[in-house]
Amino acid sequence: MTTQPRYALHLPDGRWAYYLPHPERPPGTRTAVYADSDPANQLEPVAETTNHWFAGDRHAEQITAVYQPRPRTVRYELNDQTALSTRYPQTLSVEEYDERTAAHEEYWELYDAVTENLDSVEHVYEGHFMPLEGRVPPGPDELQWKADLPEELTQRPEYRHLFPGHIPGLRQHLEPLIKAMPGVQYCFVDYQGKPGLHVTVKVPFDQPRTTFRANLGRGGKPLKSGRTVQVMVDRSLDLPVPAAVFGHNYDAAVDDWHEQVAFWLDQVKEATIAACSACDGKGYVVPKEGKTPASEARGRLAALVEHGSDAEAAEFDKRVDDVVAAESAELREQVARVRAWATSREYRWLHELLDGYGTHGGAL
Repeated sequence: MTTQPRYALHLPDGRWAYYLPHPERPPGTRTAVYADSDPANQLEPVAETTNHWFAGDRHAEQITAVYQPRPRTVRYELNDQTALSTRYPQTLSVEEYDERTAAHEEYWELYDAVTENLDSVEHVYEGHFMPLEGRVPPGPDELQWKADLPEELTQRPEYRHLFPGHIPGLRQHLEPLIKAMPGVQYCFVDYQGKPGLHVTVKVPFDQPRTTFRANLGRGGKPLKSGRTVQVMVDRSLDLPVPAAVFGHNYDAAVDDWHEQVAFWLDQVKEATIAACSACDGKGYVVPKEGKTPASEARGRLAALVEHGSDAEAAEFDKRVDDVVAAESAELREQVARVRAWATSREYRWLHELLDGYGTHGGAL
């Protein structure tokens, strides 16, 4: 990824074109390019033979290129069975093959590489892509162009803040601010290669819990003495904080910078609410004895109502099931709306609470 401004050409035919050179060290062969989630097609060579221009139907916020790495050699197999011997075994490891070929060239002809395919790798061209109206650059067979750029862009730094650009370092700016917030245990930038901030917070239960923690003696052996400590719950957040804040001038970018700082700090603050005691901090309550909410409701109501016949009992059970099904459907819809809202705002901790089970009403 790069912190340099990127541009999207709005072509006369309505498509959007992007100049997407390979990363400094390409992880393999580029097999696909996506503008947001839509495929982008490679344009015919224009100003150069490397052909780094791609076009799609949308003005994208992020471009993703998919690369297929070269297969990895896992071993070498003998291809001439008549040569099978102690000197030329059936299989050689990669290390053995490299060691032997360094001194004996015949191994090159006697052994074939056995490979395995590796998983594809994604390279992200981070936006925002500033829109420009026009065509792609002229090709080598067309009339060539020499641009007259304003001198202020290159020679007069005192005027640069008046032109489009970006303020770098948003993630690095937020890292110490988040670390200083109450309840925050960790905050990492680009954790495990994932762009953004990874935050871990520790929160207590809404009804405080404590546990006994033994002191440790020599050799780490627990002692009878100890202390009472508060039970805490861990929450993890992956915040997609951009690397830089872009703007059509410096003042606009500064305003956006302060808004984003406040926004991301609010996400962490909202994640530090106390854990729910009813669900043991998991976000759901498992029905006892494996009963479903419908069976529990039917059993409780059946004990309060007398039925004159089996038909009346069956009709009663059906009505209970219909009511529970309607209530469950409405609750599922509400959970889906909250999950979509939480995901769109990257409230991952809330999304995880809703994922799989829903709310305290039981399994959804």
